[in-house]
This record gives sequence, C-alpha cells and structure tokens, in this order.
Amino acid sequence: MFKQIQKRMIWLALALGIAVSSSAMAQPHPEAADETIDIGVLATRGDLAAVERWRPMMAWLSQRVGNVRFELHPYTLEQMADAVKLQSVDFIITNPGQSVQLGRQYPFSWLATLRSRQQGGTTHAIGSAFVVRQNSPYRHLSDMKGQKIAAVSEMAFGGYLTLKREMQQAGNDPARFFSSIEFDGFPLDAIVYRLRDGKIEGAILPVCQLENMIREGRVEVNGFRVLDNQAPLGFACQTSTRLYPNWSFAKTGKVSDAMAKRVTAALLALPENHPASVAADSLGWTTPVSQLTIDRLYQDLDMHPLQNPWWKEALVWLKANQQWGWLAILLIVVLNVYHFLLEYRFNKNQRRLQQTQNELNEKIAMLEHAQRVAVVGELGGSIAHELSQPLAAIQNYSQGGLMRIGKGKPAAELLPVLEQIQHQVSRASDVVLRLRGLINKRASMKAPSDMAAIINDTLLLLRYELDKHRISVTFHRDGEERQVFIDPVGFQQLILNLIKNGIDACRQYGQSSAFITVYLHFSSREATVKIVDSGSGMTAEPELLQSAFYSTKDEGLGLGLAICRDVVKSHHGRMTMTNVLPHGCAVEIVFPLTDGPD
Repeated sequence: MFKQIQKRMIWLALALGIAVSSSAMAQPHPEAADETIDIGVLATRGDLAAVERWRPMMAWLSQRVGNVRFELHPYTLEQMADAVKLQSVDFIITNPGQSVQLGRQYPFSWLATLRSRQQGGTTHAIGSAFVVRQNSPYRHLSDMKGQKIAAVSEMAFGGYLTLKREMQQAGNDPARFFSSIEFDGFPLDAIVYRLRDGKIEGAILPVCQLENMIREGRVEVNGFRVLDNQAPLGFACQTSTRLYPNWSFAKTGKVSDAMAKRVTAALLALPENHPASVAADSLGWTTPVSQLTIDRLYQDLDMHPLQNPWWKEALVWLKANQQWGWLAILLIVVLNVYHFLLEYRFNKNQRRLQQTQNELNEKIAMLEHAQRVAVVGELGGSIAHELSQPLAAIQNYSQGGLMRIGKGKPAAELLPVLEQIQHQVSRASDVVLRLRGLINKRASMKAPSDMAAIINDTLLLLRYELDKHRISVTFHRDGEERQVFIDPVGFQQLILNLIKNGIDACRQYGQSSAFITVYLHFSSREATVKIVDSGSGMTAEPELLQSAFYSTKDEGLGLGLAICRDVVKSHHGRMTMTNVLPHGCAVEIVFPLTDGPD
C-alpha cells in the first residue's frame, strides 16, 4: 500500500511539473500576447490528466501561431455542451460522438482528426471495451445477463453508446439485459478500481483505457480481461465493439476563420514524434474524416439531434398525404367508437358475471355449512358422550354437596365441591363452543391462528369416535411454531373431514390395531399438515375423489374432499393424496406462511 501511495505522489509531482513547464512554454512572454484563445477539452480521466495530456499541445500552438495565449479548460460532457452553447470557448477537443452531437445543433466546424499511435496512425480508434476481473467466470458478453455493471455516462460515446448499439443490433437492450447500470461520471479510473474491488461485475470503458492504466502502473497486468475482443490486426488495444473515428479538433462560432486557418495549419504541421504528439498518445493530426458512421449510430439509437419527434414526422406526412391522412383519422374515430361500444358491453357482462359469482359463492357457503351440520349429525354419539361426562360429574358433586349440607358441615368444606362443579360446567361450555364455531354459518374470515390448537380441538371433537372404534391417534409437531394467517373455521373443517375420512377407512378395513397420525411441520416459508391412516386406502383417483358429489360411501354427500380442496385453494396452498404401504392413505397439505391478507 505504501509503495502505491508513493508511486501516486511521484506521478502527481511529475504531472504538476509538466503542467508548470508547459504553461511556461505556452506563455514565454504573456505581456506580448495580443489575444487569448480558449480551448475546451473533454477530461475523461479528470482535470489533472487532461492538463498533462494536452498542455504540450497548447505550447506547440502558441509557438506556431505566435502572439496568442492558448488557455486550456478541462470539461465534463455536460460542461463542454454548455460551453459550446454559450460560445464561451473558441475551440474544443472532444470525442467524435459529442463532436457530432454539438455540430448538428450549434455553429461548429471540424478542423482536424487525431491520428492514433495504433496501426501506424489510424484515424479510427474509438470504441468500447467490456472489462471483467481476470478471475471472473464470465467469458462472453452474453454471460453477463442479470449482472451489475458501471459506465461513465449514458451519453458517453466511446463507452456506453457504442456498446449499446452493438447489443441492440444483437437483440439485447442493456437497460433490461443487466440488473443495473451505474453511471459514475469522470474520472474513468474510478470505475476500474470499483471493478477491481468487486463492487461491480463488469465495466464499460473506452478503448485503450485499460491498457493505459496498466502501462502507468495503476492496475496489475493480469488483473482484468476484455470480453469478445474484435480488435483489427495490428491494433494494440482490445475492443468489444467496432472502431469509430478518433477525437476531433473543432472551432465554434466564436472564433474567426482567419484564426481557425492558422490553428489548423499548426495542427497539421505537428510532427509525429513531437512531445505534444506523444503526450496526446497520437501521431499528430490529419484532415477531418467522415462522421457518417457516427451519424448512423445516433440514428440507430434514436438520438440524432436532427431527428424529429414522431408527432412532427406525422405532421409532415399528413401535409404531403392529406387524403390518406383524413382517411386514417376517420378510421381512428370509427375504431374508437367501436372500442367504446365493446367496452360498454364488456362492463355490462362483467357486472352480470360478478353478480353470478356472488350468488355462486353464497351457494358454496351454504353447501359448506350444510356439510358441517351433516358432520355434526354424524358425530351425535361423540357429542352426547362429551356432554354426558361433565353433566354426570355435576350431578355427583351436587348430591355430595347436599349430603354435606344435610349433615350440617361448615361452608368451608363445600368449597372444593363447588369448584369441581364449576370446572365441569366450563368443560361442558367448551364442548358447546367448539360445536357452535363449527356449525356457525358465516363468510370465510382469515385471522392469525394457532394451527396446533385447532388440530387439538378437532381431535377432542372426534375423541369418542376414535375411542369407540379403537383407533389410536398421535400428533407430532416440529419446527418453530408461529401464528398463521388462515380461516380458522375453514381449517378446522378441513382437518375434521380428513380425520373423519381416516376413521371411516380404518373401520372399512377392519383391522385390530388401527391408527391415525397427524404431523404439523413449520419451515421458514411454509406450514405442512400431513394426516396418515392405516385404513383401506384410496379406491379412485385423487382428482375424482375431490370432485363435488362423488363419494365411495353409501350414504356420503360427496362434499367433504371437494370442500377440503376449496379451502386449500383459498389459502393458495396445495393438497396431495397418495396410498401408503402396506395399506392406508396419506394426505399432505402445504400452506404458504403470510403475515396478512393476500
């Protein structure tokens, strides 16, 4: 870490030294300068790097033009656009994308194109490199779907826009292809450091940015890879896109044509190995090259400044084709009237359908109520047994209390008797409450409920039936129990129907050691109820058994399993029924855990 800090401090000192010396070269006799020329430059790697790269160029222009002081202004993309709009600079040095955008909107003339040091001075050196870490598992751009990446700006030509065009032509929209695209702004170096530190999975960089940082010792040589390299033969940098014209030197409407001639002559006369060419990583300047490929890129992206909005294009077409325009307007009016007619009829039918659905729901609720009453009727013996026990106990305790009063016992001895009577009254009241809740006719209402308590209450209702037919019941619970947002009456009806079916299956099979096992399991997202019996098993397909009014019992209504299916469906759960070996049936119901109404 100390060596990196020391290296950066040395680089900063050298950069400042170059800036100071170059400034001295540009203004050897500031008192002798007759005119100040302002030149804006796009600072892709920050102001200091821009000064280091272009200050020697200012010194060369000052030397060749004479009696002129050239003042350098590093800008961001937005600042450069504002400077040209306000005519606050005389010349600009920027990438070809911004050059075309500004040239189509403001008084603007291209004077020269920068010659790259690649391929012996090529004028096409702008593109995008999609960079990932060396140890990244991604090998192609298509592998990056759903990943988080970064770029300098949505409007950056040698970066996001050139890659966006390539992806769109391949049928991918970057905004949807990646999980997120963060636009971090200048300087570009910061994006590479974020990629290195694992904060993003990919970075869109201008061509040669990665190679320049490696050459300057800012990142390790083997730290990164460029995906889908398509660099032409002899081009030393890797690129993920085709290459476009290099940076442009252009004049604004502020400067005179005479000054533009002198500056252009100085640029074209710059030797290839002059310090100003080397600092700009170029072989000097050449005459402006065609910007047609850049215009086409912006047209493909619907971003060209000369493209009209769709409504303006429509007005132009209407003026040239009025007869077809009126026909189109008439057709639109007719279609709208037809649409409103269809919508009216649809809404009318929808109201009828809603009314029918409400009536159907009411009938379903009546059927469910009828089925619950029928089940209670079937459990008449169990109900009588549950009530007879506390009533008999109350009778015995009452007789005992009267006998003690007859013998003149003190009132204190009557307290235990009265307490036992109160306990038995509460017991009988609980039975009545359970039955009342079961047969109560009301709409389905979901509330936070204790599933284990509901299952225990249901087993109490069926205890007499289970004891009568010598069927043993066990109830197992595991997982972290919690309140579940369900309809308690519907859930109890579900459990009651399934256990009652298990009792009937065990009676039908006629075994001496019949059993029913109930499991309740809680996971992080689901609650599972499983009921297993040792009865005769299913004799038909589960789908048929769950259909309404189908029953394998002689006196069955055929509603039990159909209602169970509807209860599970209303809770967005799922129910499966399977036979088990050597005999019996297992029913598993899975409820998704929710904290409130869905």
